[in-house]
Amino acid sequence: MKPLFIALFVSSFAIPHSSFGEVRLPSIFTDHMVLQRDKAVPVWGKAAPGEEVVVEFAGQKKTAKADAGGKWMVKLDPMPANAEPQVLKAGNVSVQDVLIGEVWLASGQSNMEWEMQMKPDSQADIPNTTHPNLRLIEVPKTTALTPQDDVPAKWARSAPESAASFSAIGYYFGLRLHEELKVPVGIIQSAWGGTRIEPWTSIEGFDAVPELKDFVADVRAKLPGSAAYRTAHEKHLAAVEQWSKAVRDALEKKQPVPAMPGQPQTFTADAGTPTALYNAMIHPLVPFALRGAIWYQGESNHNEGFVYTDKKKALLASWRSVFQQPELPFYFVQIAPFQYGTEEPEILAQFWQAQRKCLDIPHTGMAVISDIGEIPDIHPAKKKEVARRLSLWALSKEYGRSEIDPNGPLYASHSVEGAAIRVKFAHATGGLASRDGKALTHFEIAGRDGLFQPAEAQIDGDSVVLTSAKVPQPRRARFAWSKLAIANLMNADGLPATAFHTHWPVDPDLGDNFAKGCAWTSSDKNTYGWDTGLTDGSWASFAPNCYATSNTEQFPKHVTIDLKQPRTLNLILVGAPEIGSTKTVAISVSTDGKTFREVGKHVFPLAKATRASISFPDTEAKYIRLTYLDHHAQLAGGFPNTFGFTTEVEAYRVR
Repeated sequence: MKPLFIALFVSSFAIPHSSFGEVRLPSIFTDHMVLQRDKAVPVWGKAAPGEEVVVEFAGQKKTAKADAGGKWMVKLDPMPANAEPQVLKAGNVSVQDVLIGEVWLASGQSNMEWEMQMKPDSQADIPNTTHPNLRLIEVPKTTALTPQDDVPAKWARSAPESAASFSAIGYYFGLRLHEELKVPVGIIQSAWGGTRIEPWTSIEGFDAVPELKDFVADVRAKLPGSAAYRTAHEKHLAAVEQWSKAVRDALEKKQPVPAMPGQPQTFTADAGTPTALYNAMIHPLVPFALRGAIWYQGESNHNEGFVYTDKKKALLASWRSVFQQPELPFYFVQIAPFQYGTEEPEILAQFWQAQRKCLDIPHTGMAVISDIGEIPDIHPAKKKEVARRLSLWALSKEYGRSEIDPNGPLYASHSVEGAAIRVKFAHATGGLASRDGKALTHFEIAGRDGLFQPAEAQIDGDSVVLTSAKVPQPRRARFAWSKLAIANLMNADGLPATAFHTHWPVDPDLGDNFAKGCAWTSSDKNTYGWDTGLTDGSWASFAPNCYATSNTEQFPKHVTIDLKQPRTLNLILVGAPEIGSTKTVAISVSTDGKTFREVGKHVFPLAKATRASISFPDTEAKYIRLTYLDHHAQLAGGFPNTFGFTTEVEAYRVR
């Protein structure tokens, strides 16, 4: 009887373990949720290793076995929209009131996070937010240095108590889709005010963009757990051991003790750390089935120009990979005009161009809101209209509404016609118009000297013809090229035109920037994360887009750029930021990297972002050297005056 007793004892534990073990679902699977229609729907979670998990929903029954780590996943077959509440069962877990419809992720910084209750116009709509088939879920603000599997969150039906603290743009976007499509809609809010784009991106996303190789190498060196971080700290440990020995020797010989080697930087899990928000607020959603994403962010990155375009590519590479949707639709907001303190007016305009460049990324769209900005307020109130313009992209591109053109007028080309410049616009079917019925504003033209003057602008079909008595031989044109520009040009659909500049960033009079993307060597290499950004195309004033030397006391210091091949040059542009105490910088060129000839120098003012133009006769060069001859005695931005800072170097042959 003893063997039989043992067998019965074992089986009494085996049966409950395989049939009734505790199955756990991540928080994205809670009562009142929406599953994406017409796509395979992943359902996943945790269970005991080796446990068989049965998932049942809408007449489907799928089985999976938990792996050695307890993870399991099934994929439900694509299902049509269904507004009838159903139950999703996974082992011992039942999720109630589940609908099938459209699911969108709403992410970004404060303008996406901005709650319904925070502005009078959206606040007035809160009593009318009861929509049982519109479902909302907000991911709480949290950070992590490694990808997380879950984050505490809960779906809710749209109602005054759930909508009041929800993203106004997310709510209005979801409501419009719900009303237009007549299907359930779920909006996942994952946003955090004041955040940059880098924290929302995975390390693998940065890896996917070659232009960011220096940036991602710097991130890895500071990210605990990475091989580069380990290597950096092993080198530091060896240096400390050598220093310790040197200290003993110095003490023994009664000599001064050498300075202790500086410790490599280490990232902490905060909202500004690259990957930290992706890890904690996006990865826990992966691989939930989505239709697409909307994005309102950029204010915190607005001073870095086209580097932002590369970072947007990284963000999309990141999300599209983990959600297993290579063509994930991604519709974003071009940020609004705003004062931005004493900053140069054109910096925001250049960022607008970087955002427009993001349209070259497949399956993206941009909602322009320059006409509804509020100069004193970085959080414009008209969130319903912003959401409507984002919804135009979704309706047009994802839901077959081909009659909708979600674009406002976009600069297409220009031509000189005597004393006038004709600017032609795309997405101007039906003609162009003035929003307020007044003369068109914020158009400027210039001759070869580049000195812009206000222009009279006349609409001619899909073109605008520009003239100015002060510019008899115009060559260049620009529109809304200022952080304060709230212009009035729109198309027949009432959508505003976005800013443009006919000669930026590639100036036809200058030609190619031969220094773009070139490598350099420093006589005094910065070890604080500022040995980047010298030739990245960005004139931003902070790392990783601004370069600096070390802060050793010895001057002069220099940095040498390798142009890769001999070039004929006659113009070099150099910039210094408003931080630091950079003063006199000499510019020299060389064919062999050994013998340098000075072609000019510039004395930069203290505490003011400045660009210097160094012109000289045609000269062949393969190397450009910046020599920091001295520095201002005063400090700017709290940095020691022994750093030499440079925002950017560009090199041209002007014909």
